[in-house]
Amino acid sequence: MSLSHAILGILSYRPMTGYNLKEVFDNAISHFWHAHLSQIYRELSRMEDEGLVVSEVQRREGRPDRKVYRITPRGREKFQSWLVSFPRNLAVRYNDEFLLRLYFGGSIGRDEVIFQVTKYKKETEEKLRHLQSLYQVIDDFAKKAGGPRDRLYWEMTLDLGIRLTRTHLEWIEDVTEKIKTDIHS
Repeated sequence: MSLSHAILGILSYRPMTGYNLKEVFDNAISHFWHAHLSQIYRELSRMEDEGLVVSEVQRREGRPDRKVYRITPRGREKFQSWLVSFPRNLAVRYNDEFLLRLYFGGSIGRDEVIFQVTKYKKETEEKLRHLQSLYQVIDDFAKKAGGPRDRLYWEMTLDLGIRLTRTHLEWIEDVTEKIKTDIHS
């Protein structure tokens, strides 16, 4: 999956500014896709050059002008084509710096590993709270740009994000116990 497909998908609901797109990335799909504002604007520029999106500058009295992007028929066609094409690999591959550090945890003291695991646990708990709050975001966005069918699919991805995060928390508890009872430390 690429950033351009995510942007096309979001713009298929309604026209948005780059900042609006960033808000959707941060508040609605952050549990499975992340993008920096600079990446979004760079991609929008490239996509506009390819005719996948068009922009319109909206003048606003007493406020800075803003550029609003909308998907073109060509962009909608590319997005639909991507949606129905089957990916080569379904397995998720990712790089996780925490897991890499934990893998080499035997090279540092137990207290330092416990400190890092505890910090990871706190961040994961915060992530879970954030994800649980996204049901309201989905509800609000469905009223503005989607519909009941869209909401169903948005909630399914959020449900998985919450389940995975809860599983991470269970795993962290197990890991913490194993580290504390490691007789080799």
